[in-house]
Amino acid sequence: MAKETAYEAVAYENDSKNTEELLKVLKDCGMEDAYSEYDEISASHTLYVSNKDFSRAEDIVMTFYDDLDNADSNSDKKENDTDGNETDCESVNSSSIYASSDDKYHDNLSSAYTFLVFGVIGIIFVILYDFGLIPVFSMTLSSKILFNIVMGILFVGFIAAGILSLRYSKKLKLQIDVYSAKSDDIAGYLADNLSWDDIEASYDGTGLPEEMCYYRRIDAIRNCIVDKFGEQPEEFMNEMCDKYYNSIFNNEQ
Repeated sequence: MAKETAYEAVAYENDSKNTEELLKVLKDCGMEDAYSEYDEISASHTLYVSNKDFSRAEDIVMTFYDDLDNADSNSDKKENDTDGNETDCESVNSSSIYASSDDKYHDNLSSAYTFLVFGVIGIIFVILYDFGLIPVFSMTLSSKILFNIVMGILFVGFIAAGILSLRYSKKLKLQIDVYSAKSDDIAGYLADNLSWDDIEASYDGTGLPEEMCYYRRIDAIRNCIVDKFGEQPEEFMNEMCDKYYNSIFNNEQ
């Protein structure tokens, strides 16, 4: 008899739109059996995943809500900050991680392995030296003890740095998965709901130079994304708008 799959609640959400988007992200990240149920008593949606996926799903949910918080924070800054230059700088700094997550992931993974390799090799070197298998130089007993303490702390520190880098790389990989799923979702929605005619009908281009038409078209794409998915980090939003603009107008030309 096949063992029945057990499911665990991974998130509770009051907003139907967020529930739908989070469920889509979970499914796009390989959890096809994820589902949600509405509880009328608490007036909230409960999202469930199989217990074998719970740990990874929990990390994805945390990343999802961190992204929502960052998007809300960026939106508040734009509305409340009267200094445009300062707002632009803060927006770029807070959202740049999304544009470079893949590079950061590989850089951190490489650093993690480097730290771990040097740390392990260093510990092995100290042990072999203590047993007299590497007679590089001789020391008095007190100097040898001090050498072991200093080098031991150094190489253990390398190993600890490698482990921390691996953990951070895991977080970045989850972020890449979430944003890859979100990018596909947004691109598909734009393709189905925003045509060339829709964009051109959103503004009056009579007498406008081509440069101004570009900005009007980008605004139409941005508004379509915000209406469906809410505010997104600025650099991520710019990337999605530019990609869709190029797919429509560059190919059209």
